[in-house]
Amino acid sequence: MRILVINPNSNQAMTQNIDRMAKSMAGPDTIISTISPEMAPASIESHAEDIVAGYRLIEAATTYPEPYDALVIACYYDPALEALREVLDVPVIGIAEASAHMASLVAPKFSVVTVLRRGVRHVENVIDAAGLSSRCASVRGVDLGVLDIDADLERAATLIAAEALKAISEDGAEAIALGCAGMGPLDKRLQEELGVPVLDGVACAVPLAESCVKYGITTSKINSYDRPPAKKSPGLDPLLEQIYVPATELKVNA
Repeated sequence: MRILVINPNSNQAMTQNIDRMAKSMAGPDTIISTISPEMAPASIESHAEDIVAGYRLIEAATTYPEPYDALVIACYYDPALEALREVLDVPVIGIAEASAHMASLVAPKFSVVTVLRRGVRHVENVIDAAGLSSRCASVRGVDLGVLDIDADLERAATLIAAEALKAISEDGAEAIALGCAGMGPLDKRLQEELGVPVLDGVACAVPLAESCVKYGITTSKINSYDRPPAKKSPGLDPLLEQIYVPATELKVNA
């Protein structure tokens, strides 16, 4: 089984951390390939960057030269999640949706601790789109940018732990989802410190992707996630031409 993991930003240190986490969670027969799209934002901390990253994600996923059986989107905004489910025939798993579902299996209420307070509403929308708002006690942001996490992991751990404790004591959270792929290296440390399940999105997404492949299921194409209807438009973007190609011609299935 081959799983493609895409970090939608261009931070190579984060891509390497994501790769390590993905491989640590994968089964012995699973091959993990972790990439970052060319010309991607350095980090994704706004709606505008989310849109740009989504374009680059679709481009990277549909032009990747090797076959793969599932795709993991390694950004907590789950950029282009539904779009990629339209254009690919393999399971597509976003790390926010994955961690939210996993958290709801081990706790009646979970909270997300994410980067930057400006990102709280964005993450709330992602959790709502996953249908799990009723299980989410809160989304809390910390005064950290995405790139600040790897730059000073100790400070990041301190700030995340403090906000998570507030989510537990004030909001009723009984599990914590880490709302950024860059927080992954802190999951077990924070779990021991907080005394509740702490979930990294990549660690949740990889086993879920494997399970879909092993079970022989993929995205339903009967209606909502059917491929976009082909059409001719003046000055058509080459990426759109790729999206409109029949699924049988895309190099995404082993």
